[in-house]
Amino acid sequence: MERFVIMKKKLTLYIAIIGIAAIILSATVLAASVTTAIQVTYRNIAVSINGKTIATEQEPFIFEGRTYIAIRDVAEALGVEVRFNEITNTVEINTPQAAQTSPSQTVPPQTAPSQTKPPRTPSVPAGAAANRRQRPTDPSITRERAMEIAVDWLRANGITGARRDGGVSMDFERGRWVWEVEYELGRQEWEFYICVMTGEIVYVDID
Repeated sequence: MERFVIMKKKLTLYIAIIGIAAIILSATVLAASVTTAIQVTYRNIAVSINGKTIATEQEPFIFEGRTYIAIRDVAEALGVEVRFNEITNTVEINTPQAAQTSPSQTVPPQTAPSQTKPPRTPSVPAGAAANRRQRPTDPSITRERAMEIAVDWLRANGITGARRDGGVSMDFERGRWVWEVEYELGRQEWEFYICVMTGEIVYVDID
């Protein structure tokens, strides 16, 4: 019995070799709509990965001096996902690390000042305690202007189509009174804290 040994550090080379086996499943090769008969040699070839023999559903064979193995047998033994996309006529191979990566988790680039998510209960300076009781009755920045500032920030960061989530409320954050404005787009949320007197974006809470 011949033994076909694969070491992980040589996986890239063997993937190039065994990739052809994804379309060669027997003594027949299918290419587009053309069927070609070929002669192959079976020698009861065993497959070993890091010294451990694995079971194969499709028996390896030799064709024109090269050994061919079903890619699914090796990929599954290595914990790699492999599937055939009938729509694009493509063999797709995904490593575990690539499968865990999701584009939806990417956060768009932020350019506004102080974009790091702050503690929700920041300490208030002693001198600000009195100001906390003095809620502005006539703020320089209106609710409508605060919403415009938030939308301008979103557009500047290439975010369009976001809608306001809930109302606009006034709260005391980081020693000053701010408007809290929330916008959402899909699963992404932006909560703006905008100074009611200057219109400055104190920070943006991104979830």
